Amino acid sequence: MATLTFADAKTLLAPYVTSQGASDPIVASAINFVNERFITSGQWRGNRFIMNFAVTQDSGGNYVFDTVAGVESVLKVIALNPDDSSGQTADIMSDWYPWVEGGLGWLPASYAGDTQILRQGPVRSYPLPSGDGAGNFTVDTQRYRVIGNVPETRTMYCIVRRGYVPLVNATDRLVPSNRNAYRYGVQAWNYENINELERAKVYWELAYQCLNDETASFEDGEQVSVDIQTKGFAPSLIRNLI
Repeated sequence: MATLTFADAKTLLAPYVTSQGASDPIVASAINFVNERFITSGQWRGNRFIMNFAVTQDSGGNYVFDTVAGVESVLKVIALNPDDSSGQTADIMSDWYPWVEGGLGWLPASYAGDTQILRQGPVRSYPLPSGDGAGNFTVDTQRYRVIGNVPETRTMYCIVRRGYVPLVNATDRLVPSNRNAYRYGVQAWNYENINELERAKVYWELAYQCLNDETASFEDGEQVSVDIQTKGFAPSLIRNLI
């Protein structure tokens, strides 16, 4: 995947945004708007990556881990033993899980059973440094609770979804980095600003087609898999497809 830095993108895309050149602040703003839309609208090449999280205990003794800037959410988890000799796949349950009718309800910190990851929602926010295209931007991090193993000493080995963080520095890398997609994206952004929504739609579709084509080509050799939900009828052994 070719690397596209913020500085490269401003030079490349400025002619589609303004006649004032790459230093015009409107160029940085346009790129950030397009980058945020790309990151939040699909799973393109580069929008997933692997990250480890250490588990700590909150004030109630529950085992938790928090995401960091640049991570929108956790998609899949393997709980790795301290020596990395083995790991257990853990299902991620939504923040609705404790309230589901017929479910297990609230589980105490001492609960022992199948390892599950419960999304708790945003827990804190902090400002990012102001800069070119960033403005007064804050990050809300997500907290996940780990239940089933007491004490929980394992590392959470996760596939995560990339979260949007404003591009500020010249060396900041754009992900996704498809140049044609950004060219169409800033053109769509231009048309939206003058309420030419039909034209904007055409350019957004061209942008997404570039991203789809790149992603399909990148993932061409991967096997298609079917997720099996093993916790749906716990503690029985019946499985249901999701």
